[in-house]
Amino acid sequence: MPPPRGTPNIIEGPGDYDVTRTIHNDTYPAINPAQLDLSGKTVLITGGSRGIGRAMALSFAKGGASSIAVGARSDLSQLETDIYAAAKSEGRAQPRVLPLKLDITDEASVAASAAKIEETFGKLDILINNAGVLGEYGLIGDSDTKGWWDVFDVNIRGAYLVTKAMIPLLLKGDSSCRYVVSVTSVAAHLYNPTLSAYEISKLGLWKFSQLVNVEYASKGITSFAVHPGNVPTEIIGGKENLPEHHRPIFIETPELAGDSIAFLTSQKRAWLGGRYLNLTWDLPELLKREHEIVAQDKFRNKFDFALGTTNGLNNGISTGTA
Repeated sequence: MPPPRGTPNIIEGPGDYDVTRTIHNDTYPAINPAQLDLSGKTVLITGGSRGIGRAMALSFAKGGASSIAVGARSDLSQLETDIYAAAKSEGRAQPRVLPLKLDITDEASVAASAAKIEETFGKLDILINNAGVLGEYGLIGDSDTKGWWDVFDVNIRGAYLVTKAMIPLLLKGDSSCRYVVSVTSVAAHLYNPTLSAYEISKLGLWKFSQLVNVEYASKGITSFAVHPGNVPTEIIGGKENLPEHHRPIFIETPELAGDSIAFLTSQKRAWLGGRYLNLTWDLPELLKREHEIVAQDKFRNKFDFALGTTNGLNNGISTGTA
């Protein structure tokens, strides 16, 4: 289980403990990809060489995905072997695996990857914008301008370039189940000092995810954003380098995120479009609340202006009197 409510936690987000009765820090039987049927599906995962991205690739292999493309700047040869082993472990047919040398901030690199996917697979059903960077800690006045802006180059512009290039392939994919999943963060909700670029960029990525859904839902693409949990990946220096006050907080596993996304994208769930999900929530319990969430328009990035009764304030309309 995640740390009990009340544990000192500078990255606790809204609804962490309130949306589902059960919360998780590791994968669980209800989302086991061995129960899924992802046959025929083609998926691209950016930032897939290690950590959460690697776990996603293995989850889709266990779920029976037919074609798995993984993009990263680092070597992917071991991951390819591991994907085959993961599929075999669940008695699945060996998937086609396409390792891509991909720099998501380089438009030519992204275009070349899109062309390779089209040449090899002919289409795409699921895009996962997972690649991201944290940036350097520091107050705004003390920050390095280029380093601060580089965070946006990866976390927002990179996701934009990849999504833009992959939309034509998604429109060739399974018309009943097309997804763009963007890995944002609880940081989108936070106001912690010294990490402004990361927090703003993750909020921006969520907004981008909403706009992808607004523009392409009518064409069968469902776009939503996820917080993968507090996973001690290399982006924060790895588990062994966590400061003491972060050790009780960063306890989620990459497998929780990987299995959760495979589970969520295994069926058409258009109502997820534009929403933010915390993957520590119990997903079967969450899905049972679909009608409530949709009716109340929950889990969206919006301005809450409700103040109750105006008590004779003319509903905020000026009378024009001096």
